[in-house]
Amino acid sequence: MPPKKGKKNRSKKMGKGKIKAALQSLLEGEEDMKKAINGAFEELDTDGSGFLEKDELFEALNEVLGADDDEKALSEKQFDKFFDKVDKDGDGKVSKQEFFKRTRGLFKKMHEGDDSDDEDD
Repeated sequence: MPPKKGKKNRSKKMGKGKIKAALQSLLEGEEDMKKAINGAFEELDTDGSGFLEKDELFEALNEVLGADDDEKALSEKQFDKFFDKVDKDGDGKVSKQEFFKRTRGLFKKMHEGDDSDDEDD
């Protein structure tokens, strides 16, 4: 859909490296987590709306998961299930608060899993 007259198309293409770097920064520690999550959110919010719309998040996840231009790493059905879990208020977009809660929870679970792997039986 072409941009409306009088409005700039502020959408930008995100690079895999920037997305991976933003997501990787989430792993750097609990005290930096909020800052890292905010940075990741800003990178993913390609149109600057203050929300992550479905198409932004779908594109980002497929890029991070290594999908080719003509393929998708996630099916739309898989993505819809994921999106519904993140979009707690069901408004069709992910707020910064929704993103923070879900992302923080995911990385805490990953960190807990890493700790249990360190223990020898």
